[in-house]
Amino acid sequence: MNDNMNNKDGVTQDFNIDLVLLFGILRKNIVLLIVVGLIGGGLAYSVTRYLIPEKYKATATVIINNKATDSQYIYPSEIKSSQDLAELYSIIIKADSVLEQVRDSMGIDISNEDLKRSIDVNMVGETQVVQISCVSTNPDYALDLVTQFVYYSKPMIREKVEAGSVKDLNEPALSNNGRPISPNRRKNTIIGIVAGVLFSGMIVVMKELLNTTFKTEADITNTLGIPVLGVIPYVERKEFGVK
Repeated sequence: MNDNMNNKDGVTQDFNIDLVLLFGILRKNIVLLIVVGLIGGGLAYSVTRYLIPEKYKATATVIINNKATDSQYIYPSEIKSSQDLAELYSIIIKADSVLEQVRDSMGIDISNEDLKRSIDVNMVGETQVVQISCVSTNPDYALDLVTQFVYYSKPMIREKVEAGSVKDLNEPALSNNGRPISPNRRKNTIIGIVAGVLFSGMIVVMKELLNTTFKTEADITNTLGIPVLGVIPYVERKEFGVK
């Protein structure tokens, strides 16, 4: 039992020494770490600012009621029916007839498949609300595209699923108050700073640990566990008149 305790104390002591050594190395090179971190953050910001295209998102939501009556009360079965038709709504909204009307209205030269991929259709939770969205590098294009899809898909939904009503819940608008949704400059800059600090920290620690040269008397005592009996001083050659 005593041997186990001694071993544990030895491991703890070595671990503490290693931590002290590690922090000592990092503290000695703190200026380098800060400089490299700032360089990394600057590079990340520049790449995000000038090389990565900004993307905007436009969304619209419509509420679909499957009942054919004008009663204001919506039965739970009707809500469940609308939820079950989520996939059908997506198919109808992206139907070729809708795609062709949207393409002709906007005057864009794009295939049905590419146009279909540019639009996302999702149910909002367990509700009767359908969200139509588009992400593009051109905010005006994204907003116009969503507007056209909502306009041309509503009569198609009423016809194909015999919905009682398809009404706008939120009109087409740009998300994030019209600002880009990506890339996130602040996040990428922070990541660049952290990456720069970690990379430079790893380099200086590895360089220091791989250097086996004794620099002080304490290095010899701590590493070899033996006392230093004497030290040969370093003398400049010029002190002896040697050029």
